[in-house]
Amino acid sequence: MTVELTPYELRLASPMVTSYRSIESRHGVLVSIDDAGSVGWGDACPMEGWSRSSIDDVVHHLAAAAKHVDPDGAGDALDMLEGVPEARAALAGAFHDLSARRARVPLASLLAPTAIDRVRVNASIGAAATDRAVRDAVQAVSAGFTALKLKVGAASPDDDVTRVGAIRHAVGDDVEIRLDANGAWDVDTAIAVLDRLADTNVAFCEEPTAGIDAIATVGSRSVVPVAVDESARTIDDIIQALGTGSIQVVVVKPQALGGPDLAMQAVDLVHAAQATVVVTSMIDSAIGVAHAVHVAAAVGTEVAHGLATSPLLVGDVARALPIVDGHVLVPTQPGLGVSPV
Repeated sequence: MTVELTPYELRLASPMVTSYRSIESRHGVLVSIDDAGSVGWGDACPMEGWSRSSIDDVVHHLAAAAKHVDPDGAGDALDMLEGVPEARAALAGAFHDLSARRARVPLASLLAPTAIDRVRVNASIGAAATDRAVRDAVQAVSAGFTALKLKVGAASPDDDVTRVGAIRHAVGDDVEIRLDANGAWDVDTAIAVLDRLADTNVAFCEEPTAGIDAIATVGSRSVVPVAVDESARTIDDIIQALGTGSIQVVVVKPQALGGPDLAMQAVDLVHAAQATVVVTSMIDSAIGVAHAVHVAAAVGTEVAHGLATSPLLVGDVARALPIVDGHVLVPTQPGLGVSPV
C-alpha cells in the first residue's frame, strides 16, 4: 500500500469576492492510496482567510502521516491529523474511496444505504455590484438553478439590501435566495439588515455575525432563519450550535470538518435535532467536490447544497461531475467515481 501526494494550483475564472477576501486561485494537494492497483483519492484544499492551516502545513502533516498508513487501516495516521482537518479529510477521503471501490458500491451508498442519485445545488453569486449580481442570478436561474446563495457583508448594508431586493425582483418569487455574510456584521447590524430584507423571503443567512452565541442571538431576534458555518468547525461546535435552539441550519463542509466519516456524524446530529443540513464544498478540486457530493447524496433530502463550485475554475485536476437543471449527478460506479485526468 503506497501513499502519494500531488500538489496543484487552480485558477478561478473570475475572483470570488467575500466579506473577508477576494479569492483568485486555489492551492491544494491530492492524496492517493494505491493498494495492489486499486486507488483511492482524497483532496486537501485549505482556504486562505478561512482555514486555520496553510497548504504548507497541510502538506507537512500529510507527509508525516503517510508513513503510518498500512493495510490494516488508517487509524494511527488519521489520529495524527486531528488538528489539521483538511489534511485528515484528504486521507480519510482516500480511504473511503478505496473502501467503496473494494465493496463495488458508490461512495454515497457506503455512507448511507438510502443515498439519492442526484443532488440539488445552489448557484453562488459573489458580492459584486448590483447590475453584475442580477445578471449572474438571472443566468443561473435560466440554467436551471432553483436556489441562489448571495455573498453579503463586503459592501454597505444599504448596498446589500438593494442588491438582494434587485435579485429577488429579477428572478421572481419561486427561486430560493440564501445569504452568506461570512461573519461580517455585528449582532445589531445583522438583525437590522435581515429585518429590512423580510419582504424578500430570504430562506436563511449563513454566519450573519461571528461566533455561535452571537449567531444564536441573531437567530432568536431575526425574522430570517440563521445558519452556522465557519463558527462550527468541529463536532463539539455543531453540538453547541444545535443546543442553542435558535440556529436552524448547519452548514457541513466535509473537507473542513475532517472527512466523510466526521461529516456523516454531523449530519446525524443535525437530523436528530430536526434542523437542516447543507453540505458545501470549498471551491476545491473535482476530487474534493465529488467527496462532498457523495456526502450530500447520503443526506438523502431535496435541500439544495453548495456544491456547484467546479464551474468557477478555469481548469481542474479531473473531469468535474455534471450539473443538469440545477442538480449534480452522483456517480454510479464503485468508489468516488472521479479520478485525475
